Amino acid sequence: MSSGVMVDPDVQTSFQKLSEGRKEYRYIIFKIEDNKVIVESAVTQDQLELTGDDYDDSSKAAFEKFAADIKSRTNGLTDCRYAVFDFKFTCSRVGAGTSKMDKIIFLQICPDGASIKKKMVYASSAAAIKASLGTGKILQFQVSDEPEMNHKEFLNKLGEKYGDH
Repeated sequence: MSSGVMVDPDVQTSFQKLSEGRKEYRYIIFKIEDNKVIVESAVTQDQLELTGDDYDDSSKAAFEKFAADIKSRTNGLTDCRYAVFDFKFTCSRVGAGTSKMDKIIFLQICPDGASIKKKMVYASSAAAIKASLGTGKILQFQVSDEPEMNHKEFLNKLGEKYGDH
């Protein structure tokens, strides 16, 4: 089922700047406006003004800024968004010691506090934006409340997927 929502070409272009080459962007937040998925905000590594190393803290400082940005743009998680975040982390693997990894997570943020109508539009348009980004490049997660926007939660999920169990 399609929601009739178009995906703005900027969505793909900005995602390429996060996923390819010099990796200009660290995260991007998308919203649906006038039946179109558009880029609401694209943030570079420099704009985050981080002092530490991303692999040392497994992107904790960067993720906290990302989560705070989403929270403010959704009025305290009462609105929906899509977002991609370049998650750099260190993972230990048997026989390989620790490896530095870099994975792009895609969040479909449909908080419990958002209106039913908004949630339906975002749910039915998710396939369109994911197709535009290229599902092979992203790890998909759904977020419905604040505890799920937690750095440790994502780090654990990524560790389970890419580390040794």
